[in-house]
Amino acid sequence: MIWLDIIDPKYVLFFKPILPKLKALDSVIVTTRESKNYDECLRLLELFNIEHYCVGGYGGASKLGKFEARINRQKGFLELFARLNAMPKIFITGASVDGVQCAYGLGIPVVHFADTPVADEKFSLESVTILSRLTLPLSHLVFRPFVVPEICYTSLGLDSTQVVEYDFIDVALWLDSIPLHYELESSQRKAFCENLGLDSALPIILVREEEYKAHYVKHKLPIIYESFALLAQKIKANVLCMPRYGKDELESCLAELPQDAKSRFKILHHKLEPKDFYPFVDVLLGGGGTMNLEACYLGIPVISTRSLLLFHDRFLLDNALMKHAKSAAEAVDGIVDILSKPRLYERQDSLFAKNGIDIDMFISHIKALL
Repeated sequence: MIWLDIIDPKYVLFFKPILPKLKALDSVIVTTRESKNYDECLRLLELFNIEHYCVGGYGGASKLGKFEARINRQKGFLELFARLNAMPKIFITGASVDGVQCAYGLGIPVVHFADTPVADEKFSLESVTILSRLTLPLSHLVFRPFVVPEICYTSLGLDSTQVVEYDFIDVALWLDSIPLHYELESSQRKAFCENLGLDSALPIILVREEEYKAHYVKHKLPIIYESFALLAQKIKANVLCMPRYGKDELESCLAELPQDAKSRFKILHHKLEPKDFYPFVDVLLGGGGTMNLEACYLGIPVISTRSLLLFHDRFLLDNALMKHAKSAAEAVDGIVDILSKPRLYERQDSLFAKNGIDIDMFISHIKALL
């Protein structure tokens, strides 16, 4: 039995095409977690009809909450294995401290996909994340994307033979076949706008909050929220907000907008597959990492408001795929400039997957551990 713990929404998308190949090796169980105002991962698993077991919840922003949730999840794993009357032969994850430490304690080899080992755009021991310190040294095998240097992993005691590079950026794995962009006059765009109550004659700005409760984010910046009033004032466009931890704060911000602008601002209340919204987006105002990468790969202009820059962010900036704004005014001015110019939307395979995508490489390494 292969045990896969998926607790980050991006890893639902990442492992979805890999799951059939894992099931060809052995039976697979998928675990996840759910909490009030943070159930994106669970909803994505349900959206894709991926069978799963919900074990425990998310601990919130505090260290105490995270630690208590971790202990409860580990107890939950043991109870699950007892109910199944089976013990996994191998454990695979993308970002689960709970799962890694439970598997290690049970003598189960740990396979880790790790793309954020440090909370910086350059390496230093001080910038190694808490999650990395708690998981990477316990891992038998670690897969890393080419944009993150090997020293970020070997500095924690892993031998270079345990760290395997793959030569594509994760988002290319699940976005390579979706439509690129529907023009304003297209029937698909009109249907999309009608379904969400948007004006089909206006461009669409997608807004995504930062993952400010994540272990590696130290400061919650107000840029996203401060930008709404400026967007209402300066741009005639649809603004579609995709919540991360619930919609209360977004609703509070939108309630303060002028009455004549409120109809252009919408909060997305349900999960959509990438193919169901990206082809209609003209620009992304993004505080997160994965969606900024997704949009850049699809050729969608991105204004980032992240409170920190990681290796992936530096890659996007260096290749002129994204701009970074340090204030709401700078962000909105950037959007005004983008929407004033014609845009050709092109998939960035030459940068994100220059040698194609080989997931069989993952499978061969995993098979060797079974």
